[in-house]
Amino acid sequence: MQIPLSNVINYMKIKAVVLNFFLKNKKNILPFFAVLLFISLYFLIDFSSQSLVAHDEGLYARRARLIESSANWFSPPFISPHHKTLGSYWFIALSIRLFGNSELALRLPSILSSFLCLITSYLIALKTTNSKSALISLFSLSSMPLWIQYSRYASPDLPFVLCTLLAILFFLKSLDSSKYISQYFNLFCSGLFISSSFFIRSYMAFVPFIGLAPFIYYHLFRKEFIFKLFFCTGIAVGFIPTFFNLYFSVQKFGISGITSLFDFAKKQALGEFAFNNLLLVPVNFLYLTFPIGILLLILFLFTGSNNKANYPLLIYCYPLSSLILLLCMSTSYPHYYLFLLPSLSIIFANYLTSNSPRYSFSSSIIRYLVFIVLLIISSVILFSILRFSDQVLLYSRGTPVIVYILISLIVLSYITSLRFLFDFKYPNSNIINFFYNIIIPQYISLSLLFNFGVLGNPNHNTKVFLKDADVSSIINSNTIYLFSVESKIQTLLSYYLPSSVIVDDFELISKYKYVITSNANSLEKLKLKQIFVPVKKFDNHLLLMNIDS
Repeated sequence: MQIPLSNVINYMKIKAVVLNFFLKNKKNILPFFAVLLFISLYFLIDFSSQSLVAHDEGLYARRARLIESSANWFSPPFISPHHKTLGSYWFIALSIRLFGNSELALRLPSILSSFLCLITSYLIALKTTNSKSALISLFSLSSMPLWIQYSRYASPDLPFVLCTLLAILFFLKSLDSSKYISQYFNLFCSGLFISSSFFIRSYMAFVPFIGLAPFIYYHLFRKEFIFKLFFCTGIAVGFIPTFFNLYFSVQKFGISGITSLFDFAKKQALGEFAFNNLLLVPVNFLYLTFPIGILLLILFLFTGSNNKANYPLLIYCYPLSSLILLLCMSTSYPHYYLFLLPSLSIIFANYLTSNSPRYSFSSSIIRYLVFIVLLIISSVILFSILRFSDQVLLYSRGTPVIVYILISLIVLSYITSLRFLFDFKYPNSNIINFFYNIIIPQYISLSLLFNFGVLGNPNHNTKVFLKDADVSSIINSNTIYLFSVESKIQTLLSYYLPSSVIVDDFELISKYKYVITSNANSLEKLKLKQIFVPVKKFDNHLLLMNIDS
């Protein structure tokens, strides 16, 4: 069949128009598609491959569901005084209300908060440095392993970071504005988000607030009383949810409804100090912020920044004093440091965009140190892939090709980046090109590994077990009793099986139809093995059916 000549001519005209449009607007089109790809890596998640992390995600999910089903979201729906303010669960509870019980609903508040944090952090970097540094800080923050992990984690950590960043941004906007009404509004919003962060993250909100205090006090001290009044009014309004939460806690539990909150804070902050935690901080810092942390350390040791930050109390004093407070706490987990990562990325960007060597040999040392680090990391990755190929097959759920492609992308980026590292003509511009060459593939690879459940999916077997046809028919129509189940799996099952009941008294076990246990030997010791038959096993846990009942 011959195609009419008129159709061919029309096709050629359309092709020419599209090509001309692309060539004329490629400076706008290419960044648009780059932004689209960047956003898609945040939201294109295969939630069928996701499972909650026990212990924390299971606890947050279970408590949020209790709040969602309660009539009063300010009153704790627990049987004993709770050690956290209910704002820790509000966003997850709201997401459950809107989207139902699923991993998507549980993790959506963190996904959205993380994305908004990137935008807010970028705007803060624009006000404190320049557009070039702001863009580098955006990519730095988004590619850190710790940030990627908690961007897909059901917890209040990212909403808390967002509140902290918004408090900083609105305060900066009040300093830049020349109109009084705008300054009043921005100061009010800044105070509002500072106190709201306490409702979301309890005592942890005091750490960034104490770190920000010198910066805020320095700028507010020189202003008239009306500006201080608007800022304090914002703080007072932001504390209203916390006030209602504490009021209803006292109504239900008495004074212990308040003291339990501060007893927990005292235990976390002033308990027995462990030097092991202090020694692990540098290791966690370098690992969980790679490559930003180690590159910043190298640049700091061998170069000096030529860029002067507009607000040094905010850029340097705030993260340093907050870090000291966290190090002095008796209990410190990696996610406690999340609110410092935006500041870390801004400081790093400030060093990267313009620096001068401290010593005559600085440039050579930097090149060879970075080369050695990349060589070590590449060797470890390749060795791990080859040595633990069976584990790769297990965690990739039978499709290891995806893992191999993404890991190869990271290693290839390290190799190709060396051409920038050893190009002596344009040292400053080449180190920035080197940064983008390794950071973008890392962001893509780690995001996809998390999005498709290769990483951050430790309880996949539990979900497979619950979705099994035989098991689901039982759990949908029967009460499941949990006896001698491992603590973390028990927390997880308590969420996935809302009607489940935890049993501690072994004498009652024989009365129940279906039991899940992690220790089948205990049944043998209790002489109950003859009346239970296994229905299904996952890991070292058993679903048992009572054949005598």
